[in-house]
Amino acid sequence: MEKRKFWNEEIETMPLEKLRKLQEQRLQHAVEWAYTRTNFYRRLFDKAGVKPQDISTLEDIRKIPFTMDIEVDTDVPLKDRLAIPEDEIKMFHSTSGTVGAVVPIPFNKKEAELFFTEGEARARWTMGVRPSDVIQVLTRADCCIQGYRELGASLIMLAAGRYNPDHQIQLTRDGRVTVIEHAPSLLLGYFERMEQLGIKVKDTNLRLASGVGEGWAESYKKKVEERYGLPFMTLYGATETSPCFASECEARSGMHINSDAGIIEVVDPKTGEPLPEGEEGELVFTLITREAMPLLRYKVGDIGCILPYEPCSCGRTLPKISYVKGRVSHLIKIGEKKILPIDVEEVISKIEGLEDEFRIIVSKPDMDVLKLKLEHKPEVKDIKTLREKVEEAIFNEIGVKSELELVPKGSLQRVTFNKAQRVERL
Repeated sequence: MEKRKFWNEEIETMPLEKLRKLQEQRLQHAVEWAYTRTNFYRRLFDKAGVKPQDISTLEDIRKIPFTMDIEVDTDVPLKDRLAIPEDEIKMFHSTSGTVGAVVPIPFNKKEAELFFTEGEARARWTMGVRPSDVIQVLTRADCCIQGYRELGASLIMLAAGRYNPDHQIQLTRDGRVTVIEHAPSLLLGYFERMEQLGIKVKDTNLRLASGVGEGWAESYKKKVEERYGLPFMTLYGATETSPCFASECEARSGMHINSDAGIIEVVDPKTGEPLPEGEEGELVFTLITREAMPLLRYKVGDIGCILPYEPCSCGRTLPKISYVKGRVSHLIKIGEKKILPIDVEEVISKIEGLEDEFRIIVSKPDMDVLKLKLEHKPEVKDIKTLREKVEEAIFNEIGVKSELELVPKGSLQRVTFNKAQRVERL
């Protein structure tokens, strides 16, 4: 099993034309299923004058009205979205509550196996995890461990260490963990604490880090990989769309989409118009194997692009998306430009003398100047010169003026659970 190249070779190496035909068949079934079994989609389609028989090709997907983030669109009760009898629900997950209400997501037995075992295992195998690995998941997300278990790896249980970081660090070392998973920003804080306790990351058995739940700058990733001596691989997904929907392979050039399970479009966040390959916009998901709670043309709120198609050196034929840069709701307008926290991260990660923590200070919806609070390294003495260097780099690379406050390391509060907080709204 260790030597096999793919988790599901038939799907992962399927010719593109055959994959498109499979998607079309599953799309037609998904549309019919959603229309006939849910009040929500029947009303949506009828209002738009669309019938299931109107959707026969992948291009026809554009006839389907968009559906919105269910954390925000809370006017629709779960029973109107549900396409199966309640007694067939075998598992509930939920949204994170990042942008609105925490919403329960139901799954039947078939979906639980498809998404939480097969899908999760395939993603981790694509990333390079094997049965001989020892895994430590720090996100507290039990959906993640099911994939690792399915592919045969050994697991540090979620509650081991009782969520005390210092105890978990001891388990990383003493349990001889080889693969660790967390939100990237939080994992960096974890490694920082590990070295404060006298445990060098390079001296442990760690060989791979899995970053989930947030995007981060490529320049930052490379810097951190050099610092700690292990690759930081990226997984992407959301509870609604199945926990893991795309994963990075050894080629390190984007993430392979689980295209047998769903279709991703990229649209202009304002107009909803489809964007071509390579152009960034809002990701839109249509799940073609979901039964309990269908999702058609679901605007997930994340920003990325579909990469121009080309054969991957890993041998997989599944299309790729870019690494996700952030959320539409995180866009900040500075003058005539819109930026994301990751754009700032991309710049400051290249500048010696700065620590990893920063905050964008937002005082009103539209600002003329980017206001930042950044931590500097203890050895920095000439704060004025460093500030000028950062302001110049931000103007040259992002194209906006900035006002900076440089503060000593440790001044900005660290988040120990969930995701990094890069924006402070006054």
